[in-house]
Amino acid sequence: MTYPSTLEGMSYVPMDPRSVLSLRDAEVRTAEGATLLVVDALDVRAGERIVVTGPSGSGKSLLLSTLAGRWPAGLRFAGRRTTELDRIGFVPQRGLDALHPLVPLARQLRRVTGADRSSVVRVLEAVGLDDPALHRRRPTELSGGQAQRASVALAALTNAPLVLADEPTSALDHESRDQTLRLLDEIVGATQALVVATHDAAVVRALGARHLAVSDGVVTELSPRAEQGSSRI
Repeated sequence: MTYPSTLEGMSYVPMDPRSVLSLRDAEVRTAEGATLLVVDALDVRAGERIVVTGPSGSGKSLLLSTLAGRWPAGLRFAGRRTTELDRIGFVPQRGLDALHPLVPLARQLRRVTGADRSSVVRVLEAVGLDDPALHRRRPTELSGGQAQRASVALAALTNAPLVLADEPTSALDHESRDQTLRLLDEIVGATQALVVATHDAAVVRALGARHLAVSDGVVTELSPRAEQGSSRI
């Protein structure tokens, strides 16, 4: 699926044939013309694990928005964003932000994703929510860690070729963080791409991932050993 838009410079010229999504000469600007994000070239390939790091306000979330093809009101995209994806999964910083607060968990996962009851139960069990009583609870009745696991389950049930996660472990203690990272890596299939934005270097180590860094809106790619250098992308 290509995302139609009247935004400046949008183009869907095919890029790397291995990519599920490509950015070329991409910029995000304010209505007044201030540049907030610059990506010269980025290809996201099937099965990749990509971690995006940078301080608060550096542009990490804006990069995820650009990958998703959805920008905050008042911003303009210029450049080329190429994809044929018809769906993209998303795991927010707070699990509750992905869920309707008042609809029982298992019921809403079935409604939102179209998955059958057995698939929903299987995925909830896979993320550690194996108590049937939890399946009947409203998201507001779940703990923060449980809601985060539920948002991972929701992303997994979409079977999206690309899953984006925006600071999914920032509100968790170290044990819950490590569990969530394992779940993300395991529940997102080997052919699905996963992009995680974080300020936590432990996420990079845990996922053993391709590493992008964002500083003042400029995206660079770090080598597997960051101390060996980086290159702007």
